[in-house]
Amino acid sequence: MRPKVSMEEIAKMFGVSKVTVSKALNDKAGVSEELRKEIKDKAKELGYRVNPAARGLKTNKNYNVGVIIPSRYVGSDSSYYFGVYIKVVTKLTSLGYSSILEVIQPQDEKDLKLPEIYIDHKVDGLIVMGQLSDDYLELFEEADIPVIFFDFYINDTQVDCVVTDNFYSGWNLTEMLIKKGHRKIGFVGNVYSTSSIQDRFLGYCRGMLAHKLEIDSNLIISDRNDEGEFITLTLPENLPTAFVCNNDQVAYDLIKLLQDKGYKVPDDISVASFDNTKFSIRSNPQITTVDNNVDEMVDVACKVIIKKIENPVKQYNRILIKTTLIERDSIKDINKEKNND
Repeated sequence: MRPKVSMEEIAKMFGVSKVTVSKALNDKAGVSEELRKEIKDKAKELGYRVNPAARGLKTNKNYNVGVIIPSRYVGSDSSYYFGVYIKVVTKLTSLGYSSILEVIQPQDEKDLKLPEIYIDHKVDGLIVMGQLSDDYLELFEEADIPVIFFDFYINDTQVDCVVTDNFYSGWNLTEMLIKKGHRKIGFVGNVYSTSSIQDRFLGYCRGMLAHKLEIDSNLIISDRNDEGEFITLTLPENLPTAFVCNNDQVAYDLIKLLQDKGYKVPDDISVASFDNTKFSIRSNPQITTVDNNVDEMVDVACKVIIKKIENPVKQYNRILIKTTLIERDSIKDINKEKNND
């Protein structure tokens, strides 16, 4: 194992002072970019690491970013946000920061109790992952550290957010179904629950309206209650030829329900969804879905929160991340069947 190298030893290698090395390693002014890069490269080569605790004492920073997630979104290790959080941890580490996770319990949300990591001054910034109630989210308007929302937004707020282009994704998914001959299409999701579901639903509506197709309220199925907890799906009496589901887990549950009732997917009913999670490939058939480009979302969110820590007055507003449609086996092309006949 390579022995630890000191800042003083690195300074001697370049014939500069320890102060100069410290400025270079901590991205402070007073060092040319060329020398800064050379010092950083040499420090990395020799295995030198800046001590975040010691660095914090000198800069009044913890070099920690807090991530808070409502408990309803982390029910299992298969949850979407649990997987995203692991990616956030990895990205923050590469940027010289650590992360602290706090799960917000329903009672704390109801009581408008701010996260402990914020109250105890353990973090320099917060990433709020998964939409909480508007009343709770409004607390962050007055936070004395930078905050960004991840995967959702609320109206009339100054808090920056990183979201996928859910409206376009909903429209694109619906357009794909229509091009494959589907005319009676339902939607699964509580449209009052989150901004992401609302925008996906509005994209679905845009696709239907553009082709002058009826949006049948009987085919809009709720998947969760007002508290955001998943509920048992209830199928409509007259089924459509296809459903757009607001996420893969719901699509997975819908396919199981349809199969239990004797329907074949996609022969009888097609199913499409969003997120490209484990549920989309665990399903039989595998689900046509929208990939949210999570790696880019995480990369942007982590870089933005650190930039805001360094410059708290900087505003980024709503940052949209492009998505990709992934076609799998859960969609039937009705047009092909008609042509074959």
